[in-house]
Amino acid sequence: MSELIVPVITAIIGIFGTLLALWYRNKLEKAKLDTECPVGKCVMEDAELLNKLEEILKEIKSDRISIYSFHNGGEYYSGKSMQKMSVSYEVVARGIARVQTERQSIPVSAAISTLKPMMVDKIMHFPSIKDYPESICKYNLIEDGVKSTYQWAIFDLHKRAIGMLRVDYIKKSKVLSDDILNKITLNVIKMPGYLSGKD
Repeated sequence: MSELIVPVITAIIGIFGTLLALWYRNKLEKAKLDTECPVGKCVMEDAELLNKLEEILKEIKSDRISIYSFHNGGEYYSGKSMQKMSVSYEVVARGIARVQTERQSIPVSAAISTLKPMMVDKIMHFPSIKDYPESICKYNLIEDGVKSTYQWAIFDLHKRAIGMLRVDYIKKSKVLSDDILNKITLNVIKMPGYLSGKD
């Protein structure tokens, strides 16, 4: 009988030791996650996206590239959500003014003539702003001195519209080739990974 007690106690101590080591490791990992800076993580992810936009800007010789993100801007008394869009990312060529801080919380309802066809076609090209549909978006484009604009809807994996990419030419109008349009479209397909929250 005593011959069995030693191996049983050894096995119990081994199991207990393993469980204790696993518990301690999980506690250390949780402590690390709790101390991780969410702002620092966000800055690193945003810097990666801005670098990608800079590459596109230089490659296609654009004057401004911006991403508009859709968001909830509060609630009406009726209980309906206020859908808005804001410039969340922007890169510009040398000598081009930034407009990100002025293009915040734009009501989606003020841009229906632009957004409705974009939700269907997923892309809108306007080598001349004169052909752009009348909306607050056209007013903003004219105010910003844009001569040509190309826009892509950004959808997440669940096919929900989460934003749009806009490529602007300000110094002079520009007609983009199908090759360039296809390259940008491929980049837009990858953008939900940057824009969606990562855990």
